[in-house]
Amino acid sequence: MSAQTPDAGPAPEAQVPSVPPTTVDPLARQGSEFLGGPAGRRLGGDGPWWVRALPVSLVLATVAVALGAVTKHHCRAQGWNSPDQFVHACYSDLPVVYTSSGLASGGGPFSAGVNLDQPPLTAFLSWLVARVAPHEVTVAAQRTYFDAAAVPLLLAALALVVSVHAVTGRRRGWDTVLLAASPVLVLTSLLSFDLAAVALATAGLACWGRRRPVAAGVLLGLALAARLYPVLLLVALVLLAIRTGRRRAAAATVGTAVGVWLAVNLPVALTAATAWAAPLRSFLDQRAGYGSLWLLPQLVQQSVGAEEASGLPGGAVVVLTLGAWVVWVLLVAVFVLWAPRRPRLAQVAFLLVAGFCVLGASFPPQASLWLLPLAVLAVPRWRDHLLWWGAEVAYFGAVWLYIAGQTNTDRALPPELYAAVLLARTAAVAWLVVCVVREVRRPADDPVRATRGLDDPTGGDFDRAPDALVVRVA
Repeated sequence: MSAQTPDAGPAPEAQVPSVPPTTVDPLARQGSEFLGGPAGRRLGGDGPWWVRALPVSLVLATVAVALGAVTKHHCRAQGWNSPDQFVHACYSDLPVVYTSSGLASGGGPFSAGVNLDQPPLTAFLSWLVARVAPHEVTVAAQRTYFDAAAVPLLLAALALVVSVHAVTGRRRGWDTVLLAASPVLVLTSLLSFDLAAVALATAGLACWGRRRPVAAGVLLGLALAARLYPVLLLVALVLLAIRTGRRRAAAATVGTAVGVWLAVNLPVALTAATAWAAPLRSFLDQRAGYGSLWLLPQLVQQSVGAEEASGLPGGAVVVLTLGAWVVWVLLVAVFVLWAPRRPRLAQVAFLLVAGFCVLGASFPPQASLWLLPLAVLAVPRWRDHLLWWGAEVAYFGAVWLYIAGQTNTDRALPPELYAAVLLARTAAVAWLVVCVVREVRRPADDPVRATRGLDDPTGGDFDRAPDALVVRVA
């Protein structure tokens, strides 16, 4: 163990101009040729407001969500019916859950007869949207619910863009385009309410980056009440607090987040224990789901024509998942304390969430939204994102065709092809992990730290902090 001195102090942000990606990213430079070449000073912050990074990104995000709605047009017109909704790749949890969970009967989010199987905040949002939809199980009711849900999800997408831009800083504000122009946003923004949790979690990171630990804790606590994965952002804060010795602000954020989570969950747990515990029961009872590596044994059995292609037992999947998560968190913890230079907060958070997704019992398409803002902040390089985007687009089409094949073999995707695409998607996420590990070990290769004047824009109290604890592994 050893202590290190702080990094050399970089130049103040106000003294350094904005950095358009076409000036530093080779692929962005090449791609800009059909638009007239690399950006000049007018895209560097000196031009009118409407050609700057944030307005452009907000417009692109709005277009992305609108395109996501367009991809659901067939189901909006004909209804969300199987296997049609999978063949046309227009499936969405939003209208399907509305009519299948009991919400369409007019019940509350935790009342008897309603089985949302969601964390409290997500269940409450589902019920709130249901207030404007007809209480009937019809195509018209599904369409109304879907359209009504698209409004808060669009607002969540815009809030997500603002949050990412807030922590990229003036110099790397154009990295936000990697979020707003991503096909991941197009394809998955209207699949479920996950985008709302992602927006809350990313806003929490933005508040942390602006050195507002209590506000960060409130937002991260709300995000945790909507989805489980934000707990990993708190783990990332704890790991970097140990490395830097900056524990007070991290403790305030973690404590506030836990308090907010309890404030949301305790009333539900005490008054509707069965509904509150439903997500936990679902996790403990589940088998390997779509997108998971634990599904591969079942796919292999199907490809060789086994009569019973049941795959791994449900108990084995849960044990393997929990064991893999624990091992991954420990590996990331050792890496954070061992790295020659303190990793950036976004890099640590991305590593933790990527492992959570890839090693989980399921990895549905909408879970890629959890990775999207973290990938933009951790690996702001167009080449790597294009590789990931390609794998996500391929998987999005493959998973629906594979599911359709369970009821309509005429339009089925063979299990071996689905397995190949699943592995390609996993490899794409693994490549982003490799990029993060490489850039932590060699900070000169990190596009953010290679930008003059930047250390860790998302880091808050960790930004430019000296090391208090470094573990040297022989």
